[in-house]
Amino acid sequence: MRTAPLLVLALVAPAGCHRGAAPATGANPAGGPTVVKVTRPAQKPVRWAIEQPASVQPLESTPVVAKLPGYLKSIAPDIAAVKAGIQLPGGQAPVIDIGSVVEADQLLATVSIPELTAEVAEKAAMIERARAEQRQAEEDRAVADKLIKAAEEMVKEAEAGIARADADVTRWKAELDQVNTQITGGTADVQTRNVVTKNWDAAKAARAEAVAKVATAGAGVEERKARRSKAQADVDAAAARVRVAEAERDRVKALEGYTQVRAPFPGIVTARHVHPGHFLQPAAGMHGTVLFTVVRADVVRVFADIPEVNAPKAGVGTPATVRVPSLGGREYPATVTRTTGIVDPGTRTLRVEIDVVNKDGALKPGLYATVRIDAEATDATVLPAGCVLPADETHYVFVVDGGKAVKYRVQLGRTDPGTVQVLGRRKATATAGGWEPFTGTEAVVTGNLGALVDGAEVKVE
Repeated sequence: MRTAPLLVLALVAPAGCHRGAAPATGANPAGGPTVVKVTRPAQKPVRWAIEQPASVQPLESTPVVAKLPGYLKSIAPDIAAVKAGIQLPGGQAPVIDIGSVVEADQLLATVSIPELTAEVAEKAAMIERARAEQRQAEEDRAVADKLIKAAEEMVKEAEAGIARADADVTRWKAELDQVNTQITGGTADVQTRNVVTKNWDAAKAARAEAVAKVATAGAGVEERKARRSKAQADVDAAAARVRVAEAERDRVKALEGYTQVRAPFPGIVTARHVHPGHFLQPAAGMHGTVLFTVVRADVVRVFADIPEVNAPKAGVGTPATVRVPSLGGREYPATVTRTTGIVDPGTRTLRVEIDVVNKDGALKPGLYATVRIDAEATDATVLPAGCVLPADETHYVFVVDGGKAVKYRVQLGRTDPGTVQVLGRRKATATAGGWEPFTGTEAVVTGNLGALVDGAEVKVE
């Protein structure tokens, strides 16, 4: 793209600013003030096109690698080619290869890892063993529950024995009291009292025995409850072993899933690096065996580098046009999708990306393109092109101040037909310092610039 200074040069060249030109109209032959026309800076929108070379790239590009070491067992059939009835030389079966159109998660190849298959079977057997142990522990817990119930019934039976013993003790105590009364009345003898006394003692002994049986039965309940707690702990431990075994099984099955290499997204296979029988190394960093490269091109990325002077005009969402010369100049309307957000200090450019829908697949990754962004400065300060004098690889204007033409070096921006944007001014005699903005009140000489020198007296026409 031509730079702004070159455009200004082309615009102001007809103004006749060369040193060897004839005396300008309006000059006083007698040496008086030079008659000049002036104009003032104006505020006017300036529009221009930012056009940069660009490159078309796929939206996504992924090298498909092997997760685990093994031998490539087979390449999967190319389903799209089979449906299309494509016939290959020599009776080859259409398999996944460069140019194959694939869907997301479509099988690309199968890897053979026999030891992994054996490990899956081993993990399944471990699950069955753990489940058997769990069932055994649950049965032991059920037995413990029954034993607890039996022990609790024994406690109840022993407690009933206490009640019977209490009744016997009460009975024989009453009879002993009665016999004592009868002995006092002379109706019973001492021998009868001795018999009753023995029976009363036996009843008390039986009650003590019943109390001891209750205590023993209670201890039995506690013992069986302890055994039941242990049985429950065994059940919990067995259930945990089942879960561990299942997790191990799932882990190995997940690894087994890597034996089927699948497409990461819908796209096109652009490279195939293996054949059946190849030994595949696992992916370690970037050193794993790459089986295929799959790209997604239904949407493409267009990369362009925008010069830093135009970077503010190329933000996300800015309308843009992508033109592809190899497609007969076909243009794709789009918008800036993303930017790096920083200017590369090496190239002084801002990288922008434009996503373009590629329904018909005409935009092939790798194509050369151009990106055009229509920019506008709504508050630009402009002067007629005839006010600017190019010289000494820079640009100047003359401002009438106190009846004299004061020469200023100017910073230029963009141009429109017949006008040029001025960003700032600095006296031509100054070698450093800041740039002052134009206020709009300056009387800037237009035309006849080659007849003027810095400090020359002038008369405004």
